[in-house]
Amino acid sequence: MIRTLILIALVPAVVYGNVGRPCSGGRPQASATIEGCTAAPCDLVRGRDVIAYIDFTTDRAIQSMTTVPTATALGITAPYPLPAEFAETCNWLEGSSCPLSANEDVTYRLTIPVLPIYPLVSLSIEIDIVDQDNQSVACFVVDARVVPATV
Repeated sequence: MIRTLILIALVPAVVYGNVGRPCSGGRPQASATIEGCTAAPCDLVRGRDVIAYIDFTTDRAIQSMTTVPTATALGITAPYPLPAEFAETCNWLEGSSCPLSANEDVTYRLTIPVLPIYPLVSLSIEIDIVDQDNQSVACFVVDARVVPATV
């Protein structure tokens, strides 16, 4: 019985591993797991949404948060705008809500649409979660590649 419980507890860690790496500038680190990705680079399938679970601990009181993604591909860095409904971080917290207290553990479910028109390229995506004062709350970078959908 105990072995079964341990196995059940370990399966999600094997299926979904932390695929993020730290952002530059000493910004607070987040832990990121992406559905269907156990190691970078993660495949981003054209025409499908990518679901990421981001865990972090707040280092101060937070009133509101916004997700600010940036993509770097072929030597070019550019904003990777999210639809407005996905950019409002507080709307997608699991088990908590804004405002947040200092030292609060947070899980955020991020949805990133991968449009069918995106080129088939390798890229890195920086996800910076900023507060109401545009100060970083949590950040990570993930290496990925856009791949075609298989029929």
